[in-house]
Amino acid sequence: MSQEIRHRNVGQGSCSGETQNLVMGRPSGSLSAKALLDSSPTQQGSVMKLHVPSIYVIAPTCLQRILSSGWLPEFMSPYWTDRHMVLIGKFLYRFENEFSSEPKGAPVPVEAVEARCLSGEEDLDGMEFAFRNLPPGCNSVFIVSTFGKTQYFGVGTKEECTTWVNSLRESRQAAITRSMGHSEHVPYPARWKYFDGLGTSLLKSKERIKKRLAETNVREMEMTSLEGTYISRGHFS
Repeated sequence: MSQEIRHRNVGQGSCSGETQNLVMGRPSGSLSAKALLDSSPTQQGSVMKLHVPSIYVIAPTCLQRILSSGWLPEFMSPYWTDRHMVLIGKFLYRFENEFSSEPKGAPVPVEAVEARCLSGEEDLDGMEFAFRNLPPGCNSVFIVSTFGKTQYFGVGTKEECTTWVNSLRESRQAAITRSMGHSEHVPYPARWKYFDGLGTSLLKSKERIKKRLAETNVREMEMTSLEGTYISRGHFS
């Protein structure tokens, strides 16, 4: 994992021809990693993301220890995976790598983000196993929490961790200030505004899919419950 995370300043110049293409939705506009990286993001870099399976989250502590033993398949226990993150405008995006054509998962709204560096295992809320098994070159961890969901990210140094956390906090405050209408005279890059629109649309799409899946699961559970009731009453032999 690269131990360097670049922190680039945002240009505030006039809208270039390429930027106009982005605003008008012409060919160069997309949520690809390259498009975002070419638009002077607030922060970007390679990180390790901790993937935590649902079965691990809901399991009691004693079962979590078994799942964390390393004897079971990877999909049943937490594991670290490479990601390239880009913080730009209103969202934090995660990509498989810096050449990816689209983000992994839903973009994270920075306005609702809480970020902090972890000081040790006491902060991990049952993730001690993952902290003890950090990937090579990964020496510091920060968390990003929003809407009750907590994500863990590993980076090479404490300095990188602090830079990510400070950038997320500053972006959060800037987003809140803009949403309250208190930054009308503060320049905001046209590229960022365009990407904010794409990010918002993607987030809404992901939320609709998640809602439909949840409704489908509820219906399936209700059907299973009804079938069980009929069988117990002797309606089926």
